Amino acid sequence: MDPTNDKELIEKLRLIVQEAENTGNLDMMAAILADDITVIAPGSPVITTKAGGVEFLRSWFDTFIIQISYESQEIEIRDDLAYEWAIYHQNTTNKTTGEKASETGRMLWIYKKYNEVWLQHFIIWNTAA
Repeated sequence: MDPTNDKELIEKLRLIVQEAENTGNLDMMAAILADDITVIAPGSPVITTKAGGVEFLRSWFDTFIIQISYESQEIEIRDDLAYEWAIYHQNTTNKTTGEKASETGRMLWIYKKYNEVWLQHFIIWNTAA
């Protein structure tokens, strides 16, 4: 295990998520989700499968134009789990109504190494403003 390399891989995954959300690229996003992913999002039921995560993202990408950025605060790696705490800033535009919204929040992403590949395993976020 190479902690420096693992940290760089985690940082790349965050950039993939950011690009996928900003471009609405569902395939790019789905490629980094673990089959047993859990997602806890404000105001939504808990998601406990990759299929559920993909459907959640599909509805999000179908409804909104998203501009999001993530500012990593800390990454901690322990064996086959990595924990990343970050702040996000997001602007959305509803594709149908044109309504705009903006929010800032905090997130915790837990990555798990599956057959030497890091994937998103647990995602939690909350809105701060």
